[in-house]
Amino acid sequence: MTKISIETKIKAIEEYCTTASSLRGIARKYGIAKLDFQICVGIYARFGKEKLLNPPTVTRDFRLNLVKWKQQNLASIPETCIHFGFRSSGSVYQWERQYNEHGAPALLKLRPGRKSKHELKSRERDSTFKQTESASPKRELILKDSTRRLKKIGSLEK
Repeated sequence: MTKISIETKIKAIEEYCTTASSLRGIARKYGIAKLDFQICVGIYARFGKEKLLNPPTVTRDFRLNLVKWKQQNLASIPETCIHFGFRSSGSVYQWERQYNEHGAPALLKLRPGRKSKHELKSRERDSTFKQTESASPKRELILKDSTRRLKKIGSLEK
């Protein structure tokens, strides 16, 4: 999926506001996903161009307040994004899922950014260890079984 610049989105929004074209038609013309365009149009209508250019800073409290507001108001993801001036519908979905599964502390523990290479390597090492650990009993059984077979073959040859 191609990333569309915010300037292109603003141009599309302004075209949508000044012409009789449909939301879907303009979104298709500029190659913007319909949901993303719908959210951007709502933010532009509520807050203006400034909020699109300077989105809110995501903090632990911001995530928690956003999810609580969404659930208290029974709001959809686009409504929530527009209310907070936040464009990432995928993040809202993930945060709500984590909140429902693990509670508020799960949102407070989240850190922004990607996992470091060190964290990924230690995870891989842990999963490799678990796989090796679980595979070792099977190997012992196979070895025991093959030793019995060898003994049987040896006794048949005599």
